[in-house]
Amino acid sequence: MAIRRRLRPAAPHVLGIQKNMSEVARLMDIHTIVAGAGPGRKRDVQVLNKSAIIITLACWEAYVEDLARNAFEYMLNVASEPSIFPDHVLAVAGKRIAKAGALDVWMLADDGWKAALSAHKDEILNKYIVKGSFNTPSCKNIDKLYSELIGLTSASREFYWPGMSNDKAKKKLQDLIDLRGEIAHRVESSKSVYKKDVEGYQKFIKRLAVILHNRTIALIYARTKTMPWRLYRHGKIH
Repeated sequence: MAIRRRLRPAAPHVLGIQKNMSEVARLMDIHTIVAGAGPGRKRDVQVLNKSAIIITLACWEAYVEDLARNAFEYMLNVASEPSIFPDHVLAVAGKRIAKAGALDVWMLADDGWKAALSAHKDEILNKYIVKGSFNTPSCKNIDKLYSELIGLTSASREFYWPGMSNDKAKKKLQDLIDLRGEIAHRVESSKSVYKKDVEGYQKFIKRLAVILHNRTIALIYARTKTMPWRLYRHGKIH
């Protein structure tokens, strides 16, 4: 009798980006209907291409936020003591309550420390997402968010693969952010965007999504000895 290996659950943030990216695919379907599938540059589809760029970056922004939040909440749920979180996360969180060392928040009775960490999550998300500049999901902002929330330092350092160095990946993400900004502020006068640009950025963002997901799981496993979701490979996020 064959033994089936139980698959870990799909990650909700991965399901989310798959659903969101389907909107970009729909725009490309409309592109084909309007302009045809043959070779050559197409007329009257710039608005579709530019809209697809804006949605692609919005998908990345939402994914980064959702993964950070989901990772924190998983770690907090399985934690039996504060040390599940790295020391620098506890230090940042403790400053809210333990002024000048007057109170050791991590010695609070029962689940008081969980309440303190939950408040820390709300403060960090408010700082970087609600009131902050996370509508610019750059490597710098990602590194700050993940470091302060779950203790994953220099997350963007892992953004590389054969043919794409870390420096090139960081620049490509910044180029996408800059292009989105140019489109948002100057739609008609911004430079032309072609279907190949959209498809290239889609593949790029999916690569980054896989890397960030797997790197976050590695941190969670190192801290909790459990794995909340399955790992993904490039090409498995559609």
